[in-house]
Amino acid sequence: MADDVIQMQVWRGNWGLPSSDPNCLAVLAYCKFSGVPVRIRKTGNTLRSPSGAFPILRHRAVTETKVSGIFSYLRKQRWGSDFELSNKQGADVIAYSSMLEEKLLPAILHLWWIDSKTFVDVTRPWYAKIVPFPLNFYVPGRMQKEAWMRVFLPNNGANITTSEVEAKIYRDARECLNHLSYKLGDKEFFFGKMPTSLDALVFGYLAPILKAPLPNNQIQNHLKGCDNLSNLCDKILRRYFPPTSESDSKRKQEDDKKMAQNADFPNRQRNMILAAMFALTTMVGYAFLSGLIQIDFCEEKAISSPSECKAPDFELLDPLFEDQQEEEES
Repeated sequence: MADDVIQMQVWRGNWGLPSSDPNCLAVLAYCKFSGVPVRIRKTGNTLRSPSGAFPILRHRAVTETKVSGIFSYLRKQRWGSDFELSNKQGADVIAYSSMLEEKLLPAILHLWWIDSKTFVDVTRPWYAKIVPFPLNFYVPGRMQKEAWMRVFLPNNGANITTSEVEAKIYRDARECLNHLSYKLGDKEFFFGKMPTSLDALVFGYLAPILKAPLPNNQIQNHLKGCDNLSNLCDKILRRYFPPTSESDSKRKQEDDKKMAQNADFPNRQRNMILAAMFALTTMVGYAFLSGLIQIDFCEEKAISSPSECKAPDFELLDPLFEDQQEEEES
């Protein structure tokens, strides 16, 4: 039955990644590590999400929209990659996961959504491409506002400037990467030869930083100096998300086509508006010239009764609207 299939909706991917979103990448990696039989749907239509974001897990009557909730639900269904961990290792997973959210996430949000050059050159064009019209006018701005609140509101009560907040979050991000690199060491994964939920989270956070062409990527420079973390991301991509030449070629063609359309985005919108105005003017002019609309002007002094001034015959407009309706329905 369809209800027995675990369904997952995630943001679409780019730059060689199965998804461009850290949370979606973490969930996809966890499903791969655990062998979860899941049906993946890549989308950009936020109307399909109760929270307006992704990932979303749907199974039977359950809907989960947070990474922690998705991991927990999959574990309850006996799908998971953490069952072999000891109690201490399980505690380490919780501790390092909290560190990622507290220390690394603010810098990633700032890098993608608040840095003006990155937002204008990369982030907004990407989401404007994958989010359907007209939501693509609204969603990037909404996500930017949410990122700003997540980065700056925790420091709102402190007497520090914006530049000081930015320096702090990037300093915390570098320290977090150093701790992760030390924890990983020369091991294949964080807890040995088998990946866990911590490996999935780290991959989700770090892979977009490595692969996306971000112009002001100061975290990337530090991350590349942590060879074991960079190798971990590349290893997971090769082993669990191997590319296929056919899908890569098709995706590249689609991306090139949409990027070409977006390159002329302002002019294209202007031309659409002008074309609509021209069509409306032409239609009204045709209605006047063909007699479908008639206006009789009567001098006030010459009117002896209301019946002397004829009202427009709106019944003559019926064929015009009928033609339009048939065209829309066809």
